[in-house]
Amino acid sequence: MSEILHAWAVAPAAVGACCLAADRARVRPPEVAASVLMLVAMLDAAVFGVVAPVAWTALLVAAALGLAVWRRPRQRRAPNVPALMTLHTTLGMVVMAALQIGMGAHGGSPGHSHGVALAPFLLAIAVGYAGLSVVVAKRMPARLDRAQIAAMAVSVGLMAIAAV
Repeated sequence: MSEILHAWAVAPAAVGACCLAADRARVRPPEVAASVLMLVAMLDAAVFGVVAPVAWTALLVAAALGLAVWRRPRQRRAPNVPALMTLHTTLGMVVMAALQIGMGAHGGSPGHSHGVALAPFLLAIAVGYAGLSVVVAKRMPARLDRAQIAAMAVSVGLMAIAAV
């Protein structure tokens, strides 16, 4: 069941990437690249499994940090990108990275575990991200931005349910 949910989470991520790429009023190559990276990571984790989840996690976190530095406020390289949109995208990459680890952690035996359970933590950050998505979507004037935010939130929600 979790594999099916994870595969279904790819669809809203693809819709979000398309919404971001279709916004011709504001060309945002770094955000499009981040969206495509998340989509490829999800697709690989759901279908192919070529790259280890830990590697995807490291790459997603590094890309989130890179995007945050690239789009930091008061810089000439951030022309028409709202700060909330950058915050939503970078946090989305971090949440996706955590969910990649959660999706890859199902291999152990059920009777042998140490430490804190990962599923409640993943569910909590997904719910927090969904709440942030609602706030950010209400503040975005452009329909494509709201669609991209909603698609990302749905994708994270489906991945979180699959990880639990």
